[in-house]
Amino acid sequence: MRKEDTSETLQRRIRRRARVTNIFFMVGCLFGSASSNAQELPNLPPLTPEELALKDVTAAPGAPAAILYYAIDTDNTKSYETRSIRLKVLSDKGRERANVEISYYGKDSQVDSIRARTIDSKGVATEFQDQIFDKEIVKAKKFRASAKVFTLPSVQVGTIIEYSYRLHFREKIPEGFKHPDQYLFQYTFTYPAATWPVQQDLFVRHAHFVLHQVGYEQPSHNVNIPASQFVVTKLGSKVIQHNVSLVSPQFSDKGKGILQLDLDNIPAYEEEEYSPPEESFKARVDLLYTVRYFGSDGFWIDLARRRGKDLEPFLKKSKAIDREVARLISPSDSDETKLRKLYDRAQQIRMVSFELEKTEKERKREELKENKNAEDVLTRGYAYANQVNLLFVALARAAGFEAYPFVVTSRKNAFFQSDWPSESQLNAMVVQVRSSNSSIYLDPATKYCPYGLLPWDESDAGGIRLDEAYPARGMTSSSKSTDAIRTRNAEFRLTEDGALRGKVNVLYSGQEALTLRLEALEQDETARRKSLEDALKDHLVQGATVNLIATEGWQISQDPLKATFEIEIPNFATQAGRRLVLPLSIFHANQRNPFITNRRTNPIYFSYPQEDREDVKLELPDGMKLESTPISNKSDQKAAYYEFLVSAEGKTLRISRTLRFSAYLFEQKQYPALQVFYDRVLAGDSQQVTIVRRTENAPK
Repeated sequence: MRKEDTSETLQRRIRRRARVTNIFFMVGCLFGSASSNAQELPNLPPLTPEELALKDVTAAPGAPAAILYYAIDTDNTKSYETRSIRLKVLSDKGRERANVEISYYGKDSQVDSIRARTIDSKGVATEFQDQIFDKEIVKAKKFRASAKVFTLPSVQVGTIIEYSYRLHFREKIPEGFKHPDQYLFQYTFTYPAATWPVQQDLFVRHAHFVLHQVGYEQPSHNVNIPASQFVVTKLGSKVIQHNVSLVSPQFSDKGKGILQLDLDNIPAYEEEEYSPPEESFKARVDLLYTVRYFGSDGFWIDLARRRGKDLEPFLKKSKAIDREVARLISPSDSDETKLRKLYDRAQQIRMVSFELEKTEKERKREELKENKNAEDVLTRGYAYANQVNLLFVALARAAGFEAYPFVVTSRKNAFFQSDWPSESQLNAMVVQVRSSNSSIYLDPATKYCPYGLLPWDESDAGGIRLDEAYPARGMTSSSKSTDAIRTRNAEFRLTEDGALRGKVNVLYSGQEALTLRLEALEQDETARRKSLEDALKDHLVQGATVNLIATEGWQISQDPLKATFEIEIPNFATQAGRRLVLPLSIFHANQRNPFITNRRTNPIYFSYPQEDREDVKLELPDGMKLESTPISNKSDQKAAYYEFLVSAEGKTLRISRTLRFSAYLFEQKQYPALQVFYDRVLAGDSQQVTIVRRTENAPK
């Protein structure tokens, strides 16, 4: 007799284990500890004379340090992983590698068996025996990451540093993946076997990875490693390798369920300004156990079907929801009007997840019950996490729309990768509403998110539609530059001594307003004020005084957020004999070109399309006029647009500026064009004019 799988419990374990595994890819890298034992560190081979004499790496000339050997031994049979590293300091800058961090996720993992030592140029090893400290790296409502930190003493150019540690996972591999023949699975499941970070921030001469699989002792065990797919098949389960951007890595079957991977000469991952999320571009190996696996496309459709079925009880038909829909909409309303009314009603629900953390006593005093369905959300008036989105789905369906939960990968940390069959990728939810010829995507569960807009990290994001009958994989809608506009309208007066004084009204629309409103949820009035003043001051010359005098629209989703400032800038125009030299670009004094290097390794990533607009009226001092004629500039490269217009009428200057990016992701081959574009922006923004007294010999 076969056992039925408990899908809900298994899903929770899979997602929790994936989160623990990923924290070491996203946060941790270098490790160390203390011991008086002078034995070799685990999994590191004997040190060679060539490594002792090494002064530079041919493949990475000028590197501050290089990793000579990096080893990860993942033992699924014992639920722990041993990591060891050997690196050499090659320059003074490389001496900072003496500062070591061991990252760990407190609730689901433990770190022990930590050792570290230094080896001088003569081969003499000194064990680290000083104190190790604990440091909190990330703290959130349901997530906490910490690190053990210390500093190795006496690290010089030529020093070799070695360290190792063992990571214990609280979660063990579920029995269903160890013995799949004993279970009846209705759907496809995957479970993390290992996540191996291949690329580091230093060049790696050799990386050595080992996986000890569960279930290898079964008589039917069969291992097959097609070189093109890197798939290891066992007992109807599979271990799948993903995202190694190196030439032909080959797994070796060492018998008894042991897989080994060795890689040489791995280039360092280069951090560059405006780069996409590291998780999607930094080479790594993900190993997954699977059951009922029929390829990545089949995995996502099966997952969409399974999770859609799981949500059916929450989205079940309800007379209370039918009555609310009948109250809200009229048969004569257009489809958009109907959806807007339902959207507004969903956003009236109290969103508990956006509230600041409360004490245990405060939570008990409120006695908030668990919502078991959309009707509970509606009648009780509060919701957790994505329950507002699910309520909106239920309302839209009751109104006759085809509406579905749609889960995606947030672009804040990664891009959706369809060939990596891991449910842990999907960390955000929106709502898809289908019509005869199109679909719209909405997110009422994000507080202050207006109808028609998605938070930027959920736009153009890959994911799946959750529905048992109509599952699908797809992408959400892309945003436009008009969905994220910041507009500055300013009136200034220049004094005879060169000081600039005036008022600025800043309008934040779309994404710009949403971002500020969400940040304000965790700020008091003082912090909110300081944040706005500092943001504007960062664009002005040093010594500028910025005073926020009014704001409006903090809690109105559909309207722009408005902030009014008073500004004073001493010596903005500088004396040059009898003349004043006046910069024309008031808000871009600290601007620089972020793309000055000749070579670009990563794509260019601006998060979302956006637009910056300015309209400035500048009045010159009485009795003074322009001596030089201002020049307008324009650069139109389709996806990037810049225009700087200047006109003069009497003693008044009018300055209009537009900077627009219609795309957010650019390939490396487009880097030279972006360099040219930014050079033109800087040239336009750096213009100056001279002004003189009217009695001077100057054109009228």
